[in-house]
Amino acid sequence: MIDEKLCQYSLNLIQLKGVLVKMVFTTCKYAVGIFSIRQDVEAALGELKKAGFSLEKVSLLTNAWIKSAMGEEDSISSALARRGIPEERAKFYKSQLLEGNFLLVLENVKDEIDDAKAILQERGIQEWGVYHKKVRSGWGKKVLK
Repeated sequence: MIDEKLCQYSLNLIQLKGVLVKMVFTTCKYAVGIFSIRQDVEAALGELKKAGFSLEKVSLLTNAWIKSAMGEEDSISSALARRGIPEERAKFYKSQLLEGNFLLVLENVKDEIDDAKAILQERGIQEWGVYHKKVRSGWGKKVLK
C-alpha cells in the first residue's frame, strides 16, 4: 500500500479522441542497505525507534527468511526491482542475503531518509542506496468541448 502523504505526486495529461485523460503518479522512495552483524542491526533499529522513526516502514530480510520462502529466491530480486532498484543491484542485495548478511529496507520514506541514513551509518550499514519508484496512484477523464 502506498502512503500517499510520504510520496510526491506528478500529473500526466493525455488527450485521446476529445477526452482528457489524467493519470496521477506517485514517486516513492526506498532506501536499502546491508548489515553483516546482527547486533548492529538490532542497535540500529533501536536507534531508529528512539529517534521517532516508524518501524512500520522498515523491513529486515535474512538468509533464514529466504530459505523459508519455499525456494522463491528469485522473488527476492524481483520484489526489490519492483521498488525501483535496478536489476543488477537487486541481484547484488540478494547475493548478500545468501551470504548471511542482513538486508534493511526502508519503504515509502521521504523526509526521514537523511536522519535514518545518519543513524544507520553510525551503526555500520553498508551498500546504502536510495531508489525511486514511480507508480500510478489514480486516473480520471474529462470530455473536452
